[in-house]
Amino acid sequence: MSQQQNSFRLPEQNSVIIVGRLTRDPELRRTGTGKAVCSFDIAISKRIKDPVTGEWKDADPTFVPIIVWEKQAERCGEHLRKGLPVYVEGKLKTNKWEGNDGIKRSRLEVVASRVQFLFTAKQESSAIGAKPIDSMNEPQEQSDNVADDYENIPF
Repeated sequence: MSQQQNSFRLPEQNSVIIVGRLTRDPELRRTGTGKAVCSFDIAISKRIKDPVTGEWKDADPTFVPIIVWEKQAERCGEHLRKGLPVYVEGKLKTNKWEGNDGIKRSRLEVVASRVQFLFTAKQESSAIGAKPIDSMNEPQEQSDNVADDYENIPF
């Protein structure tokens, strides 16, 4: 390979947009420094047509862990519940840790920069008896020091 081929730099792009339903109620916690962090998982699946029966059905779902920070984390913890639909924009991040058994583990997560709620206040209140939604879809400001914040997640 020539020197010119080795110096070719690919543009870095880390952007995710997904839509799905929560598979569990969100967990809202605080870091050691008091920052709010919310975690939840969403399921996404594709509709496929069964070639034998011709009927439409859901393919096997993909489960995606989501992490949300600060004010938006608080809103997610307050309003989201299992089964509700959301639109998520964010970046992929690998979370690495060592388990109690000494085995190193990792998982790919989406660190959300925006969570858009795709349900009405009526749907929310019938699902969980919560108060109406207001201004939950503001873009989230992300800390410049996400690596340090990640070290302080209490779960």
